[in-house]
Amino acid sequence: MTPRAEPAASSDPPVRRIAVLTTGRQDWGILRSTCAALHPRSDVTMDLIAGGMHLSKRHGHTVDEIRDDGYEPVEVEWLDAAVDQPADIQAGTALARIGRHLRATTPDGLLLVGDRFETAAAALAATVCRIPIAHLHGGEQTLGAFDDALRHATTKLAHLHLVSHEEHARRVIGLGEDPASVHVVGAPGLDGAFRDDLLDRPALAADLGIELRSPVVIVTVHPTTLDADPAAAAGAVAAAMARLTATWIVTLPNVDPGSDRVRQAMTTAMADGQMRGVVVEALGARRYWSLLRVADVMLGNSSSGLVEAPAVALPVVNVGERQAGRRRWSNVVDVPADAGAVVAGVGRALDPTFRAAVAADVPPLADGRAGQRVADIIAGWRPSHPPRKPPVHVDP
Repeated sequence: MTPRAEPAASSDPPVRRIAVLTTGRQDWGILRSTCAALHPRSDVTMDLIAGGMHLSKRHGHTVDEIRDDGYEPVEVEWLDAAVDQPADIQAGTALARIGRHLRATTPDGLLLVGDRFETAAAALAATVCRIPIAHLHGGEQTLGAFDDALRHATTKLAHLHLVSHEEHARRVIGLGEDPASVHVVGAPGLDGAFRDDLLDRPALAADLGIELRSPVVIVTVHPTTLDADPAAAAGAVAAAMARLTATWIVTLPNVDPGSDRVRQAMTTAMADGQMRGVVVEALGARRYWSLLRVADVMLGNSSSGLVEAPAVALPVVNVGERQAGRRRWSNVVDVPADAGAVVAGVGRALDPTFRAAVAADVPPLADGRAGQRVADIIAGWRPSHPPRKPPVHVDP
């Protein structure tokens, strides 16, 4: 990859107060280990902000999980879950309210994760408030969703890039970012596999209220927001489930355009009582990692199948184009949004020889210390104030 320049000596002070934004279940599992590493430090104070789906009862009120982990986040509300609120309205409200909080608290930096529209809104708010941005999980690709554009837009607004793989580092640098600002830390979400409080199979079954008879299949489908029919994958998955026998653990989608149709398809599939399983809004990081360890297959189109599942050698049947372009490990079986193809994909994933091959392909830096690496880098970060980037030089 492109050689990285060493950062020049800086007279700017290091970050002393870092704001950390979490917008829902999808990023708290990623941020949890970083927050655990930042919280006890004497050289950095953490301002944890929780908003969006975290505060919605409809989506599991997952701010309670953050409190159970020992934090008392500042709540910034921008989602009215009582109505089908368009994404642009949510993003606009998030921009205004996160901006108000940043202006009032003036942190030295803001830590963001990934690719959602609320995240991009927060990055814009920080930009106009002249607050430096540290960005986790830049440089990745999901060509079937508008998340891809939002992720790259956030990269261009960010000043410190904390990426999960060398490939992603090369892409961030290819977008014109300073190589000295790009750090390969691994995927902090994988630190959850090393938790010492995960539930064993009997305890997890009791918690979920269902016998976990094999095969156990985790099902998560989100809208494919760039498709003509964002809910097509959900229809194919629901139809395939009706043709298979398994214990289904279905988690419902995040707030994205088309999510109501995905939600309806999945809840309707499970509503007639013919299929053994449960439907949950959000499992929470502890139950989710516990389930990853005992499940036989993951089914759907969640990024978790391509990021978290490889760490525990869990086969994944990835449906449709939502995750197109994202780096794959050998645990992934890609199938189109077609019920017959999904059934065949699940059959392949359940083949013992397939899982044996998957076990040999573990992501790099999946060592339980990614969050610590992120915290150490942030503690030594010396962004300029106001934040500036070096110019991007191009050949004449």
